[in-house]
Amino acid sequence: MKDQRALLERAVDSLLDTMPPVWERTRANLRAAATEEFGITLDQFHTLRHIRRGCRSAGELAERRQVSRPAVSQTVEALVAKGLVTRSPSSGDRRCHLLELTPYAREALEANYEANRSWMKSMMSGLSPAELDCVSEAMEVLKRTFAPAGLLGKEG
Repeated sequence: MKDQRALLERAVDSLLDTMPPVWERTRANLRAAATEEFGITLDQFHTLRHIRRGCRSAGELAERRQVSRPAVSQTVEALVAKGLVTRSPSSGDRRCHLLELTPYAREALEANYEANRSWMKSMMSGLSPAELDCVSEAMEVLKRTFAPAGLLGKEG
């Protein structure tokens, strides 16, 4: 049992030492691509990403992103003004508007994802096949462990 506790402590320490800098570098790359190449903020990018994943209303976005409805409304308004999102009244509730990505937004997201994937590939290209396999297996374990219910297997 002591070995299990020691392994757990080591795994937690390793995760806490590794994930923040990895995420910060990845996030910085996403931010640069979103702001420089596509003229959107990181917040707008994440909002587009959630709409792409199926969030159809401001309320759903606020809940999923854990931000206030006014903040989501402001972000959505900016995305509508940039021609990246359309709003249409819901047939069931005229106060609720359904959100959808424009074709341009879909293309911009795809380009952003591809640019980020290319960057990540270049960062990881020096790893051996065994190391790459180890990283993939570890990410699957982390996904199963930490992914919110219902989000496993979703892209982007």
